[in-house]
Amino acid sequence: MTSATGEEAVVKAEVHDETDLLATLARKNAVLQAINRIFHEALGATTEEALGRLCLAVAEDLTGAAYSFMAELTPEGDRLHDLAISDRGWAVFRRDWPHVGKEGAPTHLDLHGLYGRVIKDDASLIANDARGHPDAIGVPHGHPPLLSFLGVPLRRQGKVIGVIGLGNRAGGFREIDRLAAEELAPAIVQALGGKRTEVALRESEDMRRVSIELVPAMLWRTDEAGNNTMSNSQWAEATGQSDRAASAWGWLDMAHPDDRAGVEEAFRQSYTRGEALEHQVRLRNRDGDYRWFLMRQVPRRDAQSAGMHWFGAATDVHDLHLLEERQRRLVAELQHRVRNILTVVRSVFARTVEAGGALDDVADHFRGRLDALARTQAIVTQTASGHVDLENLIRDELLSVGVADGEAMTVSGPDVPLPARAAEAIGLAVHELAINAVKYGALKVPGAMLDIAWSLCGEAGDCSGGRGTPTLCLTWVEKGVPAVPISPSRQGFGTELICEALPYQYGARTDLAFVGGGVRCRIELPLCEERTTF
Repeated sequence: MTSATGEEAVVKAEVHDETDLLATLARKNAVLQAINRIFHEALGATTEEALGRLCLAVAEDLTGAAYSFMAELTPEGDRLHDLAISDRGWAVFRRDWPHVGKEGAPTHLDLHGLYGRVIKDDASLIANDARGHPDAIGVPHGHPPLLSFLGVPLRRQGKVIGVIGLGNRAGGFREIDRLAAEELAPAIVQALGGKRTEVALRESEDMRRVSIELVPAMLWRTDEAGNNTMSNSQWAEATGQSDRAASAWGWLDMAHPDDRAGVEEAFRQSYTRGEALEHQVRLRNRDGDYRWFLMRQVPRRDAQSAGMHWFGAATDVHDLHLLEERQRRLVAELQHRVRNILTVVRSVFARTVEAGGALDDVADHFRGRLDALARTQAIVTQTASGHVDLENLIRDELLSVGVADGEAMTVSGPDVPLPARAAEAIGLAVHELAINAVKYGALKVPGAMLDIAWSLCGEAGDCSGGRGTPTLCLTWVEKGVPAVPISPSRQGFGTELICEALPYQYGARTDLAFVGGGVRCRIELPLCEERTTF
């Protein structure tokens, strides 16, 4: 039961890491889509208040809030004004507070309550017991009850300028909701700032160009044939291609050769069918490297000419692709590692049982060997490289049998990172030698000495690494142990592992002798990965 629990803990730890990675990927992707939605819809929003309600709707969809509001500090910084309430919030208010319409939105609010705490601390706040929070001031008559609250400050140039308040998520707000809202907040500030500039400049062409230049994504507007009629400077800055060269479908020259046909077909179908588009493509930057971009565009009808215009944006998602690729590699590695360790466990069990003996002795030996494997796997999962430091491995095995540094033992050698499967074999071999030394050898007999040393030598054996593969030369020498008349009459698991499994499985050269003075063992192991298992 103990060995199974140890194995499950290792697997669960790796699965937990994968779950955290998948959750991070899902949140990043959701925030990216929400930001794209804000910037796309911002082009069609007619007023700042309408864009504010759109931003709140996006925040509600991202966090699961039942309703929300947004407010901005006055120039003096002592009150809040121009409060925007989401459509969901107005629906709740009209149901529970019928005498208040959209025109009755409160302004010039005092800086108190939960939202005041967010402003004063310039920090996000989760209050899942909103009514019991020390800063709670209650709600006005007719206001729906506030059960849970998430407040996020809005900042411009590092200075707090307002707040977003989200209310009543089923089950309360989570840390992942706070992270998502904080990542969305800068896009909301940028979109609202752009819309405010747009409203101030009205519908002039200068206004459009200024507003889209505020957006870090590549933005464009095309006609029904796909000809570019307006764009920001991000395309030229990223790709090095001029606006003139990019017009009339010239931008396709920047697409990766393997992606060009697919992205061209997707865009032409979008224009033909009058449908929105979302497509990922690799684009060449000005340095000649390719990066993944998410390209999206939506149709909008011109009220004056009755013609169709297309508004689009391309956002760099290369880092997200790298995370997804890493996640796929981790899953494959996890599957491979689980298969390997199960094979090793089956082999250890079979060989332990074959050795015979009383059931309690068999169980003790099997438990000790599983513990040795578990210790190795724990070290492997704690390092990014998946390698195990040889000295730490040896000392962990000695500590597992109650032996630490002392005058009777020396441990010396250079830093050697062992591949995971080589570490499993060395760990088991050292475990068997340590158990034997504790029961019969230098770790039992007073006055005896144990010397463990290793070095990296030249080539030994053959493996997938080919010639020049570094080889670990490990020696275990006991001195001062009374001579035994003969070597052990039966070949145990440790002897079979060192003398047969290591040479067969890893191309190692080994020498194990039970001589006067104690056990002497030498292992020369090529440090290369082996695909098969013993």
